[in-house]
Amino acid sequence: MGLFTSTKSDKAKFKKLKEEGCVVTLSVEIPAEEVTNQTQTSLVRLQNRARIPGFRAGKAPLDVVKQHFTGHAKEEALDALIRKHVPAALEELKLRVVETPSVEDVKWKDGEPLTIQVRVEIAPTATAKDYTKIAVARKPVAADAKALDKRLEDLRESHARLEAAKDEKVGAKHFAVIDYAASRDGKPLPNAKGAGELVDMSAEQSVEGLTAGLLGMKRGESKDITVKLGGQDAKLAVTVTEIKEKILPAVDAEFAKDLGFETLDELKAKLKEVLDRETKNESEADAVRQIEESLVKSNQFPLPPSLVERQLEGMMERMQRQLAGSAQVSEKVLADLKDKMKPKAEDEVRLAFVLSAIAEKEKIDASEADLNAELELGLKDAETEEKKKDLREVFTKRKDQISHMIRERKTMQFLKDKAAYKDA
Repeated sequence: MGLFTSTKSDKAKFKKLKEEGCVVTLSVEIPAEEVTNQTQTSLVRLQNRARIPGFRAGKAPLDVVKQHFTGHAKEEALDALIRKHVPAALEELKLRVVETPSVEDVKWKDGEPLTIQVRVEIAPTATAKDYTKIAVARKPVAADAKALDKRLEDLRESHARLEAAKDEKVGAKHFAVIDYAASRDGKPLPNAKGAGELVDMSAEQSVEGLTAGLLGMKRGESKDITVKLGGQDAKLAVTVTEIKEKILPAVDAEFAKDLGFETLDELKAKLKEVLDRETKNESEADAVRQIEESLVKSNQFPLPPSLVERQLEGMMERMQRQLAGSAQVSEKVLADLKDKMKPKAEDEVRLAFVLSAIAEKEKIDASEADLNAELELGLKDAETEEKKKDLREVFTKRKDQISHMIRERKTMQFLKDKAAYKDA
């Protein structure tokens, strides 16, 4: 009987030890004969490339190689056995894995079976409950006259100009132009002196007491005002050099022409068109939000921790990009934000599983026609042949991701069509 032969036909044994939510711990037991064979195979492979003093490369005797490289051979054997049997265990136990399994424990004694304990995260069982006739309070899909008036007023504000006021005293709706110098206990404060500073008397100020002190001052008048700087009292020597007022343009034909329209009616019609589009988009987005919240609330199940963590990290990265260039955020603040954002990350992961379950149940999928339509839509916006070529390559490489996106979009449209609407 040869060195690598055996009369036994033992097979690897797989057993689920524990299941907590989406985390499964399983045992993989590999027969001693297979472990020995794999270790010996690893030694032979190492012999072919081993460099040992006194021997030509790859020509050292096997017993000498064993003395030097037994540990290395066992590592290679273990890696090979894991790569062979862990996937087989997942298939036999019918586990839908969402993350690379991790080996938590290895029990290996020469001449005995090798036992590997593996931690696996699996996909949850999303049953997709209560997804038809979701109650949605639908907001208006068209803008009203009040919204149009407000948009016109915003336009007036954005085209306002400042002119010297006829009034000689600073009023609550004026803009005061001042020169100033701050001091405390008779000593000038650093970086607290300026000229031509514009103060909006109707707005909240960062310097407490400033507007109250300026109110009623005459053009050209100077006086000391008591204010708070850095939470402490300070004296502000101010001189009102000018008093200005905001002049809003009249909403008339001239105003419309300044904005590039022939008539005021044409301007209003364009504003109404833009407002209607914005209002409809907001209404649609709000309906989707209500549907998503209802789905998440009705479908509670355990989630794979790694998927939640990955979603959370993505949210944190986006938030940090938005904060780039602003004040430095401490690690503690970021940690607190991460804790607060975790429920949102869980909702997003749960929603993805629910939408997938609904799509499967309702046989919703992305067809080749859907993919082609999506590509054609993108090609319309591509300005050059080079960009069109790049877009086609992206569609080829990311076909699965794009199909998934289309499938989710079609599923949401299905849910919107099946929702029970009432006016908000």
